[in-house]
Amino acid sequence: MKVCNTFVLPLKTKVKGPAPAIPSGQEDIIDEAIKAFRCNVLHKNFKQPGPADLSLCYLTVWIGEVIRFLSKIKSKDEAKKKITRISHDSNFSIPGDDNFCMPGFFSKPEKRADGDIIRSYLRQLREESATRLVGVLYMPSGEQNKWWFQFHKRTFMGIEST
Repeated sequence: MKVCNTFVLPLKTKVKGPAPAIPSGQEDIIDEAIKAFRCNVLHKNFKQPGPADLSLCYLTVWIGEVIRFLSKIKSKDEAKKKITRISHDSNFSIPGDDNFCMPGFFSKPEKRADGDIIRSYLRQLREESATRLVGVLYMPSGEQNKWWFQFHKRTFMGIEST
């Protein structure tokens, strides 16, 4: 399904939303975004990507925001509690809003239903990626992974928040 110039891609998730389930054993866009984050965050410019890449761009900005948010939280247990609050926040901008982080990439929703679908999809991406990120950003011992948190000052294309 295509909405706001991007595709609603399949996800490995238990979070309810419009994204279909992906067959087990396959990587989804969240896995790809986490793997590519440390390389992608170094980009200052990004040529207009294709529709599927827009989810990757949005997730790159979101992952940077999560890293900056968690940079002051030293323990994994506390991070799990705090990340739930930020990822479940339903008050975030969607394409078409004045303060949306990537206005030139996504198009405005054509109908109210499209706006509901994109909000639900982005919420689903945010919640699932935040849950997975805690396992990546923190060592099994519960300490911060310095190889990830060193990117807390970096921004993708100069965009700090979603």
